[in-house]
Amino acid sequence: MGRALVLIISLAVVWAPSSHADDLLSGVPSNARWVKVDRVTDGDTIVLMDRTRVRLHGIDAPERDQPYGQIASTALEYMVARSVYLVDVDADRYGRLVAKLFHSKEGYDINASMVCAGYAWWYKRYAPDSQTLRDCQVEAQQAPKGLWEDEDPVPPWEWRRK
Repeated sequence: MGRALVLIISLAVVWAPSSHADDLLSGVPSNARWVKVDRVTDGDTIVLMDRTRVRLHGIDAPERDQPYGQIASTALEYMVARSVYLVDVDADRYGRLVAKLFHSKEGYDINASMVCAGYAWWYKRYAPDSQTLRDCQVEAQQAPKGLWEDEDPVPPWEWRRK
């Protein structure tokens, strides 16, 4: 009886994470895959448990040493927690996977949420046709939210040139 109980508990522990990974939430695309997150590097980059570096598609967050940089990183840490759903989009020139992320429990679009909350810019250069990101940026600017509360926020692509 004891061994049977241990076997059942062991199977339940092994099975539980994989079943979670197979149950797509509303709003999560069918081609998304569930991944575990090791850490957040900054407001637009994460590292997966398998050491894959992932750059969030269509957004550019303030650099860590830039105003709102630490806040953007903290916001992304909160949104990704320990796992996300991920949809591959491309690879960048630094070899990072470029992807859209979705919250693992609520299914919302993390990339868009970062822009809507004013933690990142819509990176038009890499996502010129994203109506969602455009609308999020307009909403954040008009509110104003996050980095848009600053009188003259400097986009990260300009900050990096300094």
